Amino acid sequence: MEIIEDRYNWKGALNPRVQPVKLLVIHHTDSPASTTVQEIHKWHLDNGWIGIGYHFIITEDGLVHRGRPEEVRGAHTEGYNYHSLGICLTGNFDKELPKTKQLD
Repeated sequence: MEIIEDRYNWKGALNPRVQPVKLLVIHHTDSPASTTVQEIHKWHLDNGWIGIGYHFIITEDGLVHRGRPEEVRGAHTEGYNYHSLGICLTGNFDKELPKTKQLD
């Protein structure tokens, strides 16, 4: 699988992961499936965070983008960031199902 390496302007230092990964936490953006990775990064910056909190983002076309590097702590699930990887699919799954390409 190819992972797209996007560039981000972080608002501070990313903290290294100190515990092994034990969980994968799957999220959805609660936004249109066409939402871009840079839009997600901007939302997180606008919330006063360092930047995108997920490790991977899967867009509606099935492409996998790297958010935070795997060796740093995520910022996606309070209380679980130290030992998990955050994976986010674009879309609002309260209103529609994930795209087949995202699930593949």
